[in-house]
Amino acid sequence: MFEFAENYSVGQFANGDYWVHNDGNDVVITGISPASYEDAGRIKNGTMINPANSANQGYDSSPRDMTYEATLNRDPGITGQSMVVPAGSSVIKSISMQSDAGRPIISDAVVLTVLAGAPPQGAFRPPYSGGDKAIIATASDLDFSQLGSFARLGGEPDLADLTASVARVWLEHCTQWIQRDIHPQNNMPAYGRDLAMTSGRGLLALQLDYSDAEKQMLLIHLVQYGLDIYGIAREGGQWNANGGHNLGRKLPLLLAGKVLHNDDILAYADAAQHFIFHDDQQHFYVSQVEVDMTHSSAWNPDDRADPIPYEVADIGMPEWGIRHFDRPAADNRAWGATYRNVNGYSQTTHVFAARLMGAQDMWNWPALFDYADRFYETESQGFPDYFQTLWDAYRN
Repeated sequence: MFEFAENYSVGQFANGDYWVHNDGNDVVITGISPASYEDAGRIKNGTMINPANSANQGYDSSPRDMTYEATLNRDPGITGQSMVVPAGSSVIKSISMQSDAGRPIISDAVVLTVLAGAPPQGAFRPPYSGGDKAIIATASDLDFSQLGSFARLGGEPDLADLTASVARVWLEHCTQWIQRDIHPQNNMPAYGRDLAMTSGRGLLALQLDYSDAEKQMLLIHLVQYGLDIYGIAREGGQWNANGGHNLGRKLPLLLAGKVLHNDDILAYADAAQHFIFHDDQQHFYVSQVEVDMTHSSAWNPDDRADPIPYEVADIGMPEWGIRHFDRPAADNRAWGATYRNVNGYSQTTHVFAARLMGAQDMWNWPALFDYADRFYETESQGFPDYFQTLWDAYRN
């Protein structure tokens, strides 16, 4: 709960998050419940404003992987002073986990956006990262015709459950592996693999023959997530390939751009313009370069799996590499290469949803799409029954 110094104008965005304005003037927050406080030397329940993509955070001082920076915690409970928040600000309030023994260190987070004036009815919340709080679009701008409408074939997950799984803010303002510290437990999965699978199920459901009314809230929440990804990307954020941490961020952004007909958002989804996403950076076509690398002294694959080099016969094969873009020496032809399966199931789910949405050209990284076919051919029995049925019916 936010407590204000005056009776300001308040309302809700399309996804249910709150906004407040004071006719362009500062908004004074006198208290937030639960307050940030010190507990046996640990600072809990912190509050940040316009968080940047950083390894530092102001939510909780637990000695985990992200660094707690006291100046980033603006909560009145810990500072002893009211927060004076200018128009054009996003306030993120966190609630800490009771224990500091694991990841994540926060259980919940909400966003309050301070605007200069009332937004249009049904507006999407501006991205929480960065200082640009211009309204990008409203729910009435959503073009449902940009989605697929393939017949359901039985066994699909419950649409209400899918909607609830993405209804609360997903914090993305750390794109390093240490991000798990601030993925609030009650809002989102902590690990990239699980995060991507959760969003992937929803993205796939949007391509099925539910009515527009049935799809609406799921679409709103996934578009809002895509807009938050866009906000970080335009501030210079990159979700570089790293194990299983950063996968699954690109398609929500592409979805937002496609259904809102927003060319600037779509530009960030185009691998030729912005090669900033984990899923693209892990996929390639084997060339003589990889053959030579894996037969050289520079080859250094993860020793948790047996190393198998590429051969001339592999040239042209769509392939996956744990950090192919920035560390090609770690590539390994072995199907049991560390993290191959961690990535493959959720990435194939996103690729299939993108195909059904007709977004392959917008995505613009064929190696990923071709590899997804290869992965499915080998690992099909590891996918849920409903997914196998949909794939067999609609992949071609």
